[in-house]
Amino acid sequence: MLIININGPINSGKTTVSKLLSKQLPISFFIEVDDLLSDGEQKLLGLSVKAGWQERTKRLKKIIEEEKQKKQYKSIVFAYPMTDKLFNEWKQWEDKTTEFVNITLAPRLEICIQNRGERSLSVSEINRIREMYQEGYHNSKFADLIIDNSEQTPQETLQQILLFLSQKNYL
Repeated sequence: MLIININGPINSGKTTVSKLLSKQLPISFFIEVDDLLSDGEQKLLGLSVKAGWQERTKRLKKIIEEEKQKKQYKSIVFAYPMTDKLFNEWKQWEDKTTEFVNITLAPRLEICIQNRGERSLSVSEINRIREMYQEGYHNSKFADLIIDNSEQTPQETLQQILLFLSQKNYL
């Protein structure tokens, strides 16, 4: 099984590109990590923002563990801003039948803080994007591939990812 994370700051195109990629890969599916815990459920559980993201990550891991056991998919794609701690945890999942690939989308900051596609950014999201750039989410030292998708369409970014995966014999 190939597990692919599309990494990057908020508004870098992770979800859009992940959905496109999942449709192009044979026998694959996309997990929207944001949807694994609704804001309402987070509030009901009394979770802080940080604890909410930890719960989403826990649920993501559980889904992937279950899918690894079922062996019905060749690949799973998800979109999540990856930290080095999480990356090291995911790399431990690799075995004879499972590989983990982390691809980072890294549009320039001035592009990332603009409204892109159908998304309108809130002030808090713009502030968080700036923080994420300071924290290095766009320049991940543990990325297998970093793409500056500032001037690319999602389809062009997809093609670059597919070429990379093909060259690395993942396809």
